[in-house]
Formats: sequence, structure tokens, C-alpha cells
Amino acid sequence: MNANSLRNAWRPLVFGCVLVSLLFFPSASRAQSLILETFAADLTLRGEPRFPTPGDTVRFTLQSVLFDLQTSNISWFVNDSLVSEGIGVSQFNFTAGPLGSESVVRVEARGEGAAATVSDVIRPTEVDLLWEGNTYVPPFYAGRALPSAGSSVRLFAVPRFQIPGTSVTVPSDELIYTWKKNNRPLPSVSGKARHSIVIESPVLFASDTISVEVRTADNTLHGSASARIASVEPALALYEEHPIHGTLYHNAITNDENLSEVEAAFSAVPYFAPVQNIYSSGLLYDWRVNRTKVKNNPTKPNAITLNAAGSSGRALIELTVTHATNFFLRVSKQWNIQLANSGGASVSDPFQTRDQ
Repeated sequence: MNANSLRNAWRPLVFGCVLVSLLFFPSASRAQSLILETFAADLTLRGEPRFPTPGDTVRFTLQSVLFDLQTSNISWFVNDSLVSEGIGVSQFNFTAGPLGSESVVRVEARGEGAAATVSDVIRPTEVDLLWEGNTYVPPFYAGRALPSAGSSVRLFAVPRFQIPGTSVTVPSDELIYTWKKNNRPLPSVSGKARHSIVIESPVLFASDTISVEVRTADNTLHGSASARIASVEPALALYEEHPIHGTLYHNAITNDENLSEVEAAFSAVPYFAPVQNIYSSGLLYDWRVNRTKVKNNPTKPNAITLNAAGSSGRALIELTVTHATNFFLRVSKQWNIQLANSGGASVSDPFQTRDQ
């Protein structure tokens, strides 16, 4: 084989080696470009809380696997204004503005021949989470109806989302709600305009954490709220029935009570029982006076009347309330009541506060 033939035979091999070299071993400038792109993609900016409310302190943390942040010069900007800079400054605290504000937090990291930048946008929102048990409380009760085992809980999300740069508030029916129970999604009650839901109460002696995340359809505004809800045991209270003023809800009968009347009527209230009506057929009242079972009033099973004429006037009232289908409900209480045993008894002041 002559020299020309040998040279021609080597040409395809040399060309192939050059092609492989270009494909798998790029030039220095090309390699630097690839590294910069990887660093930029690797740089992560995390803020807590995720969905800040006005005035919240948001703690930003810069993270990277490939970038050595401890030796990098890091610059923090808020709306393009430099607010912090230094070697290894990987954390920054920012105070969220009012509703309708928008702040761009940008961070630049520069290391050995490489640089990267990442940013986040803060748009503060507010979400209130209101809730109450679907249980019984008397009229004008000042507290919250608490859930008991076997009942349900009503929750209401009240978002305040304001479009940045305007005074326009996003209607609650246009927002998307994602509800969770103990961090598990509740898809059946989530979705657009689902700002009010009803779910089962926690089991007896347990609690659940209910959370809701709210967002606009375009994902520009987000907010969240959560509440820890515990089931309680229903509680019995006994009130005197006044012939003129009705049930004296302001003055519960104490465990040891002295009344000046010969005859007195009482009504029992099972607070937080899983019913809406105190006369519900599901509630079963078991009354006993001085250990003797007393027949219920068919129209007002929660009521009882005592008459001390011709007796000592001392009565031990015992009451047990259960439910026909909710076997979690069983609450009992007793009261020692002393009535006047003569016709000369006086009429007590219905608005005199008793010693509890």
C-alpha cells in the first residue's frame, strides 16, 4: 500500500475522533456556559411562611447543591434595590407589605468564575378560618358550639385577596380552595367557591388539624389558614324555669342549691350534644329524684318540676342523657336542691346571681 492510500485510509478515522471530541469534550467557553446554566437551575430560594400575611417576617434561605454558598458573594435585592450583601449571606429577613402590595425579592450568587440568580414575588394575603360544632347550645350562648364525638363541624374560610396595585378585592366565589385534614387532601369538599364545608368531628378524646389553601385561578395570589379542633364531652347544666321570665340561662343551678320556693320547675341543657333541637327524639332523658325514676314530660323531656309541700324539701336530682343512635353520647350529673317546705316561702329574685 503506498503513502497516499494509507493517508486516505486514516482520514475517516481522524474525522471521527475530531467529531467525538467536539461532541463529548466541548471547548472551555462552551463548558463554562453549561456550568452557569446548571448552577442557575440548581439555586433555590425558600421563604417561610409560604403564604405571608401583611406584616409577617418572611425568612428567606438560599440553597444549592453545586454552588459553594459559604465562599460566594451573595447580594439580596428588594424591588431592584440592594438591601444586603456579603460572603456567605445565605439568609435574609423581609417584612411583608400591606394587602395589595407586591415585592420582588431577588438574590445573586457569584463564585469562582460562575454566577446565578433567583427571585421570588411576595403578595401578602389574609385568610381567616372560622369553625363551630354542629351541636346544641342554648339561645344567646356567648361561646362557640364545640364538636362532640359523632357530630360534625362547620368550617368557613374568609379570604381577603387584593389585586396588587389596586383596591380591587377578589370575590370569595372566584377563588379555589384546597382543604386538608391532618395534611391529607379532602378532594370531595375542595374546589372553586368551596369556602364553606361540613366534615365529621374528631373521634372521642382526639383532635384533628384542618387546613385550607386558597388561590386565584392564575396562581398569582395564595393564602392559607389552619385550626386544631378537638372533640369534647357534652356537659349538663340545670336552669330554673321562671313563670314570667322563662328559662334563667344566666344563672345555672349549682351542685348544692337552696331555693326559697315550695315548688320549682327546672330545665336541663345538654351542651354540645350532637343535635340541633333540645327536644330531639334522639335525645333520651333519664330523670331520678331521691333515687326514684321519674316519668318524662312528653312535650318537654328535658324539664322536671319539684314540689316540696309536706316533705323535708331536700331533693337529689339525677339526670343521665344518652342518644338513640349516637352511642358516644352519655353524660350524667346530679344536683342537691333544698326547697322551702311551708306555704310561707318567699319568691326569690330571678336575677340574683348564684355562687357557682
